[in-house]
Amino acid sequence: MITKQPFPAGTVVAERYRIARTLGQGGMATVYLAVDSLSGERVAVKVMHADLANDPEFVRRFATEARAAASLDHPNIVRVLDYGSHEGVRYIVQEYIEGNTLKEIIRRHGPIDYRLATPLLIQVALALEHAHRREVIHRDIKPQNILITHDMVAKVTDFGIARASSTNTITLTGGVVMGSVHYFSPEQARGGQVTARSDLYSLGIMFYEMLTGTLPFDGESSVAVAIKHLQEVPPAPSTIVSSLPPALDKIINRAIQKNPDARYQTARELVDELDAFMVDPEGVYGVIPKSAAVWEDASTSAIGVSNTESNFRKMQEIERTYNRRRSSRFRETAVAVTVVTVAIALLAVLTVYLMNRFSPEGPVDPNQSEIVLPNFQGSSMGDIVTQLALLEGAGMTIEKRYEESDTVLPDIVLRQEPESDGNVKIKPKGVTLTLYISIGKDSEQVPDVVGQSSSLADITLRSQGFVVKFTTEASNTVPKGQVIRTVPAAGELVPHGATIELVYSSGPSHVLVPNIMGLRYETAIELLSENSLLIGGESYMSEEPPPAEDKWVILQTPAPDTEVPQNTPVTIVVGTAQELYNYLNPTTTLPPEQTMPLLEGSTFDVAKDRLTKLGVTTIRMTRWSGSTTTLNPKNDDDASEIYVIAQWPAPGVTFSPADGVDLIYGSFEDYQNYINPPTTTTPTTTTPTTTTTTTTEDDGGEGGGG
Repeated sequence: MITKQPFPAGTVVAERYRIARTLGQGGMATVYLAVDSLSGERVAVKVMHADLANDPEFVRRFATEARAAASLDHPNIVRVLDYGSHEGVRYIVQEYIEGNTLKEIIRRHGPIDYRLATPLLIQVALALEHAHRREVIHRDIKPQNILITHDMVAKVTDFGIARASSTNTITLTGGVVMGSVHYFSPEQARGGQVTARSDLYSLGIMFYEMLTGTLPFDGESSVAVAIKHLQEVPPAPSTIVSSLPPALDKIINRAIQKNPDARYQTARELVDELDAFMVDPEGVYGVIPKSAAVWEDASTSAIGVSNTESNFRKMQEIERTYNRRRSSRFRETAVAVTVVTVAIALLAVLTVYLMNRFSPEGPVDPNQSEIVLPNFQGSSMGDIVTQLALLEGAGMTIEKRYEESDTVLPDIVLRQEPESDGNVKIKPKGVTLTLYISIGKDSEQVPDVVGQSSSLADITLRSQGFVVKFTTEASNTVPKGQVIRTVPAAGELVPHGATIELVYSSGPSHVLVPNIMGLRYETAIELLSENSLLIGGESYMSEEPPPAEDKWVILQTPAPDTEVPQNTPVTIVVGTAQELYNYLNPTTTLPPEQTMPLLEGSTFDVAKDRLTKLGVTTIRMTRWSGSTTTLNPKNDDDASEIYVIAQWPAPGVTFSPADGVDLIYGSFEDYQNYINPPTTTTPTTTTPTTTTTTTTEDDGGEGGGG
């Protein structure tokens, strides 16, 4: 039982989570290490301080954290497993992360090498991109809220002051600004509108601290620090750590601009710049949009970076950098898909021309028995893309291998197998054409990351300057999230900064549908996602949709434990907690009032059948006082020999079947004596017997003498 806080070891929260020890304490809650008695796994239980339980604002913040985090599903965000209130104690159960906070790492080791700090920041930015797409703004990004695992995976936690992106206010009761003063944005300091770009400002401040080991803004009081966020410009990070590339100065400069329009507009935009920086540290980054730069004069720029270069030279550098960075944009967008579609259409139209142009013997026809194999030696890979596509269309497999060369420029074909002088004819179907391509002097081996988690493999590849492309593949043998293979394979030589395709498991090809009925909506969505399923259509128990804070799953299709392919949509019916209770505990509907039929003179089996059809469940049977019969209404064999002598309610009277019916019974002889009484002076002394019969499936009932 829970008594008071803090909780000693052995205390059980919510009759499920047994406290092991304290992990940490904040201004709103204490975090404990606990064991889930149902799963046996270690979890982190965040328990709200008792003295705040009666403060509606802190209670709201605590509930907001639970809802916000539970709605997110990303490998770089700490998962919320459960939350609620038990015996007045409000709690949140999260996955337990072994590791340290980013703040602890900075305190112990000082500045983090930019080759490690940049991939860590990319992970945090990817987590924020996921949250922002779900319209959740963190509002309190700081190193204390970033957990780093032993294998260097970053996990964002503490969504205690997160809100939907449409919310404008950022103050607590009494006007206290929400957020940590050393990291919050100028608009938070002013009490203005907070957007996703506010999180990116905090991310820039945190990146500054990661690289330098110091805070860009500090002071004797919170007010002094807030004023510096609004007015002052910190020194460039490279003036503190001279080994930092100047490009990082400009990336941070743009991230912490006072004007939100001058910052990176999305977390994805920042990730793309950091990705490009890892490939080409000498490129041009952090270019502020012209419209925003005009709005911001020199006094309000975030970092005083020299801008004395000629505009023409800048444009040249930007153009060259853009050309180099195009290869790093591996995430396909809708625009890219459209371009590819148009290109395919154009290719179809120009196929005949291209085939005639590049094949000495005319166009390649897949139905022909032989084709002419071109000689690609000495050709640039960029010049033979179309020819290779045509050969693949004819059934040939193209394999690319890279070799170092001191004399041949990168991307030039050194040799090929099978060889050809341009006149060799072959049957293309099933043939593998191997091209050996120069990578010049600057080459690297693809590291072996097979079997690692996708997050750790991503860090390993990015830290060596590679661009990473993610691809999922169903696997019944490789655990979900674990790397199956890379393309190119481990150990192969590739150019520096090449794109590596990371193929990782999405879990079994077929999964069992979990039982989500009776769960909160957010918990159900998380459970479906964990099982590689999608949320399908959604309908309501009533005409109005339930409020977000009182939304429960009542029905689901397919049914639980049904085996379905991955990404199968699960259709649900949702409602409030009261609607869920009503569904699980349906109210018994009383039968409507009926008109009493004439039963007198009928046998008991006939009378019972007629009453049952009217909804009567209780028939009270009383033996006629003048009867000496031994017939028993509780004996089914006697039902056809027993006669109804009198009844209540009387025939034709409206009555409620739930009230039951009273019948006077006897034998056929008794019934005849009742309607035609014999003339006798001898009084009868037989005591009548009342039997109550409840019409159930076995026609049993209770009997009593009277």
